[in-house]
Amino acid sequence: MNNRQRFRAHLADPKMLMVPIAHDPLCARIIERAGFQAVGVGGAASAAALLGRPDGRLLSAREMADVVWRTVDAVRVPVFADADDGYGDATHVAWTVRQYESAGAAGLFLADRPARRQRRRTVGAAEGDTVVPAAELIGRIEAAVAARRDPDMLIMARTDALAVHGIDEALGRAHGCVDAGADAICVANPASTDQMRRITEEITARRGIPTMADTNPGVTPPPTAAELQEIGYSLTLYPTLASRALARAVAEVMGELSWSGDAAPLADRLAPVEEFHALAGPPEHRPADGPPGARR
Repeated sequence: MNNRQRFRAHLADPKMLMVPIAHDPLCARIIERAGFQAVGVGGAASAAALLGRPDGRLLSAREMADVVWRTVDAVRVPVFADADDGYGDATHVAWTVRQYESAGAAGLFLADRPARRQRRRTVGAAEGDTVVPAAELIGRIEAAVAARRDPDMLIMARTDALAVHGIDEALGRAHGCVDAGADAICVANPASTDQMRRITEEITARRGIPTMADTNPGVTPPPTAAELQEIGYSLTLYPTLASRALARAVAEVMGELSWSGDAAPLADRLAPVEEFHALAGPPEHRPADGPPGARR
């Protein structure tokens, strides 16, 4: 069983699949070693890691595919990736799918956000305040399904229409995407447990399609993985947990070093050198004279 088949098997398992988004390949290895069965690649974490900026859609499809490749190369578990709006029209969607597939992604999700060239931010408007017409989202999914070479490559459709047009419109889009060949669905931003149950009942229970929970704590109360599993979800992402943990840890350590000028008291808050270099890969990937800094 390859990683794409393994990822699909995890989604078919009644047990909730928890997928933290990795900040970078090193974090991906830490996530894998913690026992998670899949690792995620997302726009916000990648923008923070590569640019030190928020997710302003600054990274291109090719740059994101490179992040996918580096993450796939770092871990043995499946990698599930954010493909945003597909980075353009149907031709761009197809190219993005091919790039992610070549990079080794086990699956990706496409959203109904406006294409980048169409986005016009207004004063006080949030990024998710608009969505493309349902036909455009369905067209993206059709293009993605047609473009993949490996039928095991999972294509998920994500809709943000609930917050804009209500749950009936969002579920209508979800059903349209299933008809277009989507392998999994995410209806984002449910406002209540009742809405969550309606989503899983209509899409998972009735149509047999796995659903991903949107656990954005700013939009919905974040239930536990066990609660999401009981509701009927198959998958949940943790978009910036690793990035925020890293930011807090580095800020605290560097702040104390700047104040004291003494690194010695920080030793018990750092990974031992041997543990750090073990995360960087097996011995055959290191120089013959040992890892850089090993004798420091």
